[in-house]
Order: sequence, then C-alpha cells, then structure tokens
Amino acid sequence: MLGTLGKFIIILVHLIMISACIVESVETPTPDLLPIPSPANSISTNLGLDSPSTPPTSLVGGYPDIAKVVDIVGPSVVALSVITENEQCDFFMRCRIVERQGAGTGVIFDSSGLIATNNHVIEDAIEIIVSLPDESTIEADLVGRDPATDLAVIRIPGDQYREVKFANPEYITIGDWVVAIGNALDLLGGPTVTVGIVGALDRVVTTEGGTLFDMIQTDAAINPGNSGGPLVNLNGQVIGINTARSGTGEGIGFATSVFTVVPVIDSIVENGKVIFPWLGVGIDDVTPASAARLDLSEKRGVLVLSVSQGGPAFDAGILAGDIIVGINQQMVENVKQLQVAVRDKSVGDNINVHLVRDGANKVIEVLLGEMPRGL
Repeated sequence: MLGTLGKFIIILVHLIMISACIVESVETPTPDLLPIPSPANSISTNLGLDSPSTPPTSLVGGYPDIAKVVDIVGPSVVALSVITENEQCDFFMRCRIVERQGAGTGVIFDSSGLIATNNHVIEDAIEIIVSLPDESTIEADLVGRDPATDLAVIRIPGDQYREVKFANPEYITIGDWVVAIGNALDLLGGPTVTVGIVGALDRVVTTEGGTLFDMIQTDAAINPGNSGGPLVNLNGQVIGINTARSGTGEGIGFATSVFTVVPVIDSIVENGKVIFPWLGVGIDDVTPASAARLDLSEKRGVLVLSVSQGGPAFDAGILAGDIIVGINQQMVENVKQLQVAVRDKSVGDNINVHLVRDGANKVIEVLLGEMPRGL
C-alpha cells in the first residue's frame, strides 16, 4: 500500500468503508487477537464462485500450458456488441440523435447467465448483444453497474452455461504467468489470447472515467475490445477483469483484481447496485519505518491519518492518530487485512474496533452503515 504520509487513500474502493455511530468507547487491555482469515475464507460462494486450495501450477516442460487454459476458460468468454445513442450537434446547433456501436468482452461467472464486464463497455447502452462461443447471439439485460470500480453485471436468458471460477487472491504473485482472453479490436474469428506475467499488484490507475484501485499490472496485451474479459492464471481461474491499458507505458495493461471483483458483482447481483460500509477516514499502513519516523507506539496496524468532519468516524469519536490493530478480536496488521476483516460484514452489523490511542488500548463498538454514493 502507500508508503508515505502524504499518499494516503480515503478508505478505498468502497470495500473498506464503514459508516458508524459509536455505542461505547472504553479503555481496556486488548485481548489476544486472532490472525485474519485468508481471503479464500471470505470470498462469496453463493454465486458459484470458487477458490483454489493450491497455487497455480499448470506447466508443460517448464512452460505454461496456454492451450489448456484456453480450453478451460474459452467457453465462458463472450463478445459484446453495444448500441448507444448520443446527441450530435452541428455548428448551427442543429442536433440529432446518432446511434453508435461499441464492442467489449464479458465472462460468464454463473451458469444462470450472469456475465461480468466493465461499466464503460455497457454504460448508456440501449441494446447489448452477446455473442456466445458457439457463434449464436442473444440480447442481454443490465443487472447493475458500479462506475467507481468500472464493473457491471448483465444477464442473458437460459441456464447451464459454462461458468468460470475465481482464484484465491492470496495466490496472486508478482511474476506469475497470466493469460488475457477477449474480443480484441472487435476482430472477427473468435477471441484473442495473449500471454504475460503479473508485473505489479495494488496499482492505482487514473482513467477517463476516474481513479481505479486494486489493479493488477500485466504485460499481456490488452487492447480495445478486451475490456471486460478475464485475466486468468495457469489453472484457468480468473484473477481479474481486464479494464485498461496505459496511455503512457507501452505494453502495460491493467485488470481489476478478483479481490475487488467478487464482492462488487456479488453486491450487484443481490442489490442491483454496490452497497458497502463507510467509515470516513484516511488511512495508511503502519510499518517499522513509519513507526520510528512518527514515534508511534505500535509497529503494526493501520494508522488513521484523517477523519472527515461530520462523518461517521468523527461522530463516533475515532481520531486522527489512532492505530487500528484489530476488528472483532481479529488482528489487523495492514490495510489489506482491514479490507478482509470488514468486507464480508453487512450494513447494520456491529463490529468492535480495537485501536491504540496515545499508547492506551481502546475498544470502540461501531454500527456499520451504508456508504453514500459518489465518494
């Protein structure tokens, strides 16, 4: 995560935001905190999602078996043809409605016809046509979308479609082989397959639509039309949704990590939109270096850098300078663990926030609320 005080993030991408009112704040010895469960234990499974129990290992003679990966994932990758209407005006302000056609990619993640793609692919669409691997076409309906993460879910009628499995984000490692599959450049003849490695994790990428967090950087080619397609590991499990390519760096593409994708599409399917808790604080990891520089009492945890005045954390009594070390007696050593700890909570749940303030241990009970839109 971010390493300096000036580069903090406002509890990012919905997923670690907690809206709250305080019930009680007491000084008390902090009980023994248990380790945060691995992300595999907290990924939703009610949509047919899956996590590997072992890291990806599909190699032939020391080289990645790309053909096997394509055989596994290919039947779940679909091409999208999108029709939008835009107002077009000439010099004399005479305006008319013009239809435009765009293209993208989607991936079937549930056998009932649920498809994940990018928000920017289907935004403002009046018609979405899905081309299946057997070359048949079918019209899709919008389930919901989330501009903040550039993710969307559409649905096609029918059932018994081949669905992908989502990887355990715990096993996504820099240097891993990855395969990108998509409708690159809207070319005829089926999907395009490109190969590369994971170049970096947790990238923050600025696009025309806004700032995206939790991005996987890869050198697998991601071209126009690839957007919404899967980035997969050598076991044929999706590690991200292809989203963007760099406008400045040649050969660099980005995919939204499964760590963000799964809870977002889960919420869209359940609610038609993304609903996540909100806290209203700026945070950063506590490291031994930052602890020494800032003279902090703790060498691990999550440092509260700022509290939005009038926001939930402000009203609850959480202060800048507090160090969050646990949630519900589960240890929190960094921002990522805080994400894991709160991600599966529901709006309206009570959680106990274990923190250290001026060297004293406190437990603050917090009632989770819904994150306001537009943050």
